[in-house]
Amino acid sequence: MSAPAPSTALPDTPPCPRHPECAAVGTCARCGGFYCEPEAIQHGAHTYCEACGHLPEVSHLERMRQKLWGKRDGWAWLMLASAPLHLTFTLAVGMERLWHWVGVGAADTAVVVAWFLGVRRARPALLLLLPLWLGVMLLTERDLWVLVPLVPAMGLALWLYASTRVRLYFQLEVDRERLARLWDARENNPLARHALVCGVAGLVLPVAAPVAMVLGLLGLHRVNPEARPPIGKGNHALAGVVLGGIGLVFWAVVLLWRLSLGLSPLP
Repeated sequence: MSAPAPSTALPDTPPCPRHPECAAVGTCARCGGFYCEPEAIQHGAHTYCEACGHLPEVSHLERMRQKLWGKRDGWAWLMLASAPLHLTFTLAVGMERLWHWVGVGAADTAVVVAWFLGVRRARPALLLLLPLWLGVMLLTERDLWVLVPLVPAMGLALWLYASTRVRLYFQLEVDRERLARLWDARENNPLARHALVCGVAGLVLPVAAPVAMVLGLLGLHRVNPEARPPIGKGNHALAGVVLGGIGLVFWAVVLLWRLSLGLSPLP
């Protein structure tokens, strides 16, 4: 009978129940079980074992992942809305017997429908559509200026391919770093994010300026670094308030100037 493997735990330190070769460094804030350093998961001021740390009721990232897992976003619905246009194009070029373009249109239609249905292969297939368009354009000797729209289109396709939100829609695994970035962009104090957008818009549209100030003040009130998960983006909320105030002052000056000239308040 062979001797048991030596433990790295100190004599007075219990081993981790899931990794007996490692010493336990603490107890889980949820289940009270021991955990070792490699599996410890920190959420705010509390530390959990690996099993509890990934539970939706404990991890805000896991809650968001489950909420978005396989759920269609705006891009999926936009793909569906574009399907009739692609199909119409395919039929139109088919009536003209332009068979190269029929193939392109059919491929476009298939990809956007597959994207809406959540077929995973539609994600890499989207990247192949633009080279297909390019190849047919060169084959049919089109003017090079028509290639210009393909540059931003390819950029958009690459962005969609790399998007964490799109990966969750297609039910592809995402690491915690990417989940954290997505949560910060989508879920972390959305009022502050909307305040910043309205603040910028308020420099062009008068009605958006007061909205930015209101949303910014509400966003500032929500900031709480001690919350679980922490609520931040105070700088976005403050920027919304400042930009909204600048917009209000600007449009007030414009209004007074027009009135002083005997003009209508509205342009």
